[in-house]
Amino acid sequence: MRNQSLSGNIASVLRRCKELEKAMRKVGIPAFLACLPTTLLALQYALMLREKNASISRISGRIKGWLATVQELSAHERGRSEFIDLDHKMRGDIEGACDSMRSLRDLCVDICAMFSAVGHESGMLQRGRDRFDATVKEACRLSQTLVEAVTDHDRRALAIRQQEHAIEQAGVASAAAHAARAAATLDA
Repeated sequence: MRNQSLSGNIASVLRRCKELEKAMRKVGIPAFLACLPTTLLALQYALMLREKNASISRISGRIKGWLATVQELSAHERGRSEFIDLDHKMRGDIEGACDSMRSLRDLCVDICAMFSAVGHESGMLQRGRDRFDATVKEACRLSQTLVEAVTDHDRRALAIRQQEHAIEQAGVASAAAHAARAAATLDA
């Protein structure tokens, strides 16, 4: 819903810029000056994309750090059983972040298409969109790798915990059997 209203607002501003451009051309202002409002809007949006791209690049860096941590925990026998995402909240958070980034990318594609639809082509905007698309794809790829690493880690950690529990239960059963034999020996 929010993306639709944002997209609608940008479409409205873009439409007003094009109307202003037409009005300026009618009164004799040269085309390169008349298209300035639309060009400035495209520039503003391209700069916003650059900021979003930097933010998602930072998120990718954090994901790489988390991935390294999960891999480090998984590499050590002791660490494997200390961290388990039983409720799958971490996976849900990661997938939710990925969905948000994809939504933002879709909004970006829609907005760039709006500029093209009104006849305004901006190389800077197109390059920004392409970079943003690549950054989102990489962040989502890293996110999926992290989810898989967490899943693998949890599977191994649970197996270790089950094995430890089985050994503990066997020890308890053995001690109980020993105590029963000792009691039977005393009774006899």
